[in-house]
Amino acid sequence: MDNEDTKRRINDVFNKWEKNGPSAEALERRSGGGGRSQEWDNAFPDQDISSSRVQRRMTQARPKKRRGGGGPGDRFGPIALATLPPYTPSFAFDSGLVNAGTIRKGKHSFCGASCSNCTSVSKEKFSEEKFQLNSSYRNMLVVRPAANASTLGHAMPYAHSVLSRPITGTYPCVWKDVLSSSRVKARIEDIVTEELATRDENVTPAVEASVRKAVLGRAKSMAWSLYSSVSHIGYRFHAWVLYHMFGHLMTSLDVRCEEVKMLQEAVRERIPIIIVPTHRSHLDSLIMLFTMFATELQIPRTVAGDNLNLPLLASLVRSHGSFFIRRRLDQGEAKKDILYRGILQEHIEQLLKNNQALMFYIEGSRSRSGKVGVPKGGLMSVIVDAIVEGALSDVYIVPATITYDRTLEKFGDEIMGQPKKKETFWAALHGLWRMLTGRVGQVCINFGQPFSVNEYVRNHSGSSRAVGAAATTTAAAADASTHAWLAKQDSDLLLLSADRQRSLVQSMATHVQHTLSVMTPAMSTHIVACLLLTRFRHGVPLSRLQRAYTWLEQSLVERGRDIAFNGTAEEAVAHSCKVMHDVIELTPYDDVDDDVADGDDGDEWFVEPVLELPAIFQLSVCAVQVLPSFLCEAVLACSLHSMVYSSAKFIESSDAEIDIAQPDLLSVAEEVCYLLRKEFCFKLPCQPLSNVLSNALERFGTYSILTTSGPPNTYGRRYRMETDVWDEGDQGEIIKLKLKLTAESRSWLQFLQSLLQPTLEVYWVTVRQLSLLLDAGMDEADFVTAVLDCARLRVEKGLTDYGETVVMDSVKNAVKALLEDGIIVKERENTADDNDEAPTASAVTLATATTPEVSTPSTAATSPSIELLFLAPQHCSEGAIDELACKINDLMF
Repeated sequence: MDNEDTKRRINDVFNKWEKNGPSAEALERRSGGGGRSQEWDNAFPDQDISSSRVQRRMTQARPKKRRGGGGPGDRFGPIALATLPPYTPSFAFDSGLVNAGTIRKGKHSFCGASCSNCTSVSKEKFSEEKFQLNSSYRNMLVVRPAANASTLGHAMPYAHSVLSRPITGTYPCVWKDVLSSSRVKARIEDIVTEELATRDENVTPAVEASVRKAVLGRAKSMAWSLYSSVSHIGYRFHAWVLYHMFGHLMTSLDVRCEEVKMLQEAVRERIPIIIVPTHRSHLDSLIMLFTMFATELQIPRTVAGDNLNLPLLASLVRSHGSFFIRRRLDQGEAKKDILYRGILQEHIEQLLKNNQALMFYIEGSRSRSGKVGVPKGGLMSVIVDAIVEGALSDVYIVPATITYDRTLEKFGDEIMGQPKKKETFWAALHGLWRMLTGRVGQVCINFGQPFSVNEYVRNHSGSSRAVGAAATTTAAAADASTHAWLAKQDSDLLLLSADRQRSLVQSMATHVQHTLSVMTPAMSTHIVACLLLTRFRHGVPLSRLQRAYTWLEQSLVERGRDIAFNGTAEEAVAHSCKVMHDVIELTPYDDVDDDVADGDDGDEWFVEPVLELPAIFQLSVCAVQVLPSFLCEAVLACSLHSMVYSSAKFIESSDAEIDIAQPDLLSVAEEVCYLLRKEFCFKLPCQPLSNVLSNALERFGTYSILTTSGPPNTYGRRYRMETDVWDEGDQGEIIKLKLKLTAESRSWLQFLQSLLQPTLEVYWVTVRQLSLLLDAGMDEADFVTAVLDCARLRVEKGLTDYGETVVMDSVKNAVKALLEDGIIVKERENTADDNDEAPTASAVTLATATTPEVSTPSTAATSPSIELLFLAPQHCSEGAIDELACKINDLMF
């Protein structure tokens, strides 16, 4: 019997199975995608079935009713995957089984490209053209038996999947190597010497031996606290549990095949990889580890905070390759724990030397606001130190995002300033219960292009053998010789000063932060939440919301943003309302007041967001994910409003045109970016901000909002990239832009402004509250509390429509920005003998009548010495505060 006849018989069997399964219409509704595609067949060719044993089993197979494994989005027949060499992960989700995930085409863009200026060789090595990185997503939760699967595969597909899948790589224990390293031994000797020097009595050999033994015991305890392992049996069992748990919790768990192949290519080079994902939920680690297991990639050693070092849970976490580190590395402000720092650094180096994959969260803790937080450079500096000192030849950094329709955690109270709840065993059980009863909708995992740390360091170290010169070589030559060349350590890297190295670490961390921000795909819930909080805060008919969804989705696609949900606007809105049913209300259209309803004939439903505190934060966390695609345009819209505010007030009812000088507009936009520098990452560190803003300004011309009215290619000021300043001496004719204030352009500009309106209002309230510092200093925590109280009162009294302004993180960022700008200063004040009274009512009255009065916490200090916030002398007046507040107010509508 030839192969063609065998394949025909197999297809007949598949067709019979499909008849016993759900209808095509039902599958279409559940998956939102198309059938098996040519792209799928090319990526995963059918298995060779020439073996007579395989032919006999496959031809004798009889149709059986599938009893399991049909997770959400299940719609494909069995597909056998190719068998690759043992050392190469095949990305066959199952051995003898097939994860026949839904292939969803269209509206998918790859946004995780590495920097072409700083890591050009890495970008060329893992180019989009080579790996087709804009491919479709694949659902990992769908498992169906292949034709040659055993009885176990048909009866229990999940169990057979986890038992037959290999766990790649070895996972050595390195704590003994850590203790025997020269770095740790030197730290032990330094601490022994320091402790002996503090003793008053004579130091005898017995005393020295006792001290040395105690220090060595502490070192062993610290090294053992970093212990982790990978239990194959335990890992398979928990993968089986997660298959069932995720199938209940999620509608789909999607990953891109080509992005995984890109990681496999990086692994083949025998260079350790470090995965740096976003951190939104406690589910993040489970999802990433499950993804590594399902795609047959090496399971990474995950860095976890010691707040999760809980009874029973700690042993489980360690058996999955995770280890705990202190959230605060030092014992106190005045003393650095050099022993723990040395052991931690050596532990990470030893793991990477053994070619272990590593994973840590660069934000430190879970993001409460939904934005990618300011990166912490601690662990990144360990990697850079190892490269600079020559302990490691190279490491790949892989940005990754885990994006949810919504998260299980509700951080409303913490966002508004309540203390963070301590992690306990009972809190972990409560979180497990939420996983069993909650829903997060669709989840997407995306991987960015790996970039070489060695290449980045050399490009920023001023090395005469800069990696950038290699960018001109061909891709083949780069693949063959790049890393052999980069591995050669020369003295140039060792000449980096401490300040230069800290700057380099911060720059690299900011590169990762920006990449994570732009590569996060837009989920359907993100788009719907953004529309409800910007254009339709007071509700909208369902048909109009669906049209607006199509408009915003198309705008995101035009800006190169990846859209995770594939389906019509009607399906996307319905899915979003179902997932976020507790914060989106659907009311029968007949029950809506006539002054609110403004829909089409035939509308049946009216959609309203829940704007009460703290429920509104569940919407704002989703809506902020859309902002990175419009960030610079939103800054320009606010800048335009600031420049034409006085004119626009009088011509609001009619079309008008206003002349604006382009350099002035860009100058105001740069000031806005500087004001919000603690909130958003506007650009890569290697990019001039003016270039980024100019690119965004071109879109205003595309929409005919701004048109050029002056001579082309003439500037009043020219940007000098080499000096990063504006050259005022080279005066030419200023480019004049004409702003067309039509009804359509006003609607577009107002949408862009509304994206930044809540953040700007937080900064405005913070500046207004500086009046509390006119007569006396305040503790920073008390000042932040006063600002939050003021923002909450403004919401309760209806003075603002934006409940999202009661955000502690944004208030803290505003205070940091004011401290950096010298508007407020910190001074240590001795209050032990002072008997100052609390500020009077007149001192705490807010600057405007529209701002409610708030109670001011007492500044009386219980400590002999405390740092207080004071206004800088040049800003210590009502007039200076009013002037600063007016500048921010002009940016808002």
